[in-house]
Amino acid sequence: MPSELEAKFPKLHTGNYSNTSDATGRYNCIAFANDHDRKWWEAGPFGGRYYWPPGISDTLDGWVKMFTDQGYVLTNNRDVEPGFEKIAIYVDLTDVNQMHVAKSAGQSWKSKLGRYQDIEHASLALLEGDVGWEYGSVERVLKRPIKPPRTARKRKTIKSSRRQQSA
Repeated sequence: MPSELEAKFPKLHTGNYSNTSDATGRYNCIAFANDHDRKWWEAGPFGGRYYWPPGISDTLDGWVKMFTDQGYVLTNNRDVEPGFEKIAIYVDLTDVNQMHVAKSAGQSWKSKLGRYQDIEHASLALLEGDVGWEYGSVERVLKRPIKPPRTARKRKTIKSSRRQQSA
């Protein structure tokens, strides 16, 4: 018998996805794609209950702008690419409104499924469709180079410089 998640997303099955968190309603896919797991992101007049970035419209173009403002550029390549972070924006099949965001850090795709779990999934197609909770189709993909981790630099002291000079 399929899990509750597999019943809602019929293309998911053991072997093509894995849970990477417990279910939580604290944050959603757009927050997750922005590396924020403390608050649900949703536009609208909710009196501070949810967060939404200032100056960003809740439209497909607005969602694209949210990520281009962070250095992402549009691409036609839906595959994961080592060395690149990617964002995939899904739209509803009937009204073409933005529905979901998945992200990749170059190894696999990851998604936060509403109030359910975060998952790692083999392809974007696993969440596409119009059955159950499927998210429509991927309309936009953006990418940016992964920034190398910052390393601590050794600070040269005056004493160590003098020792090296006298040696």
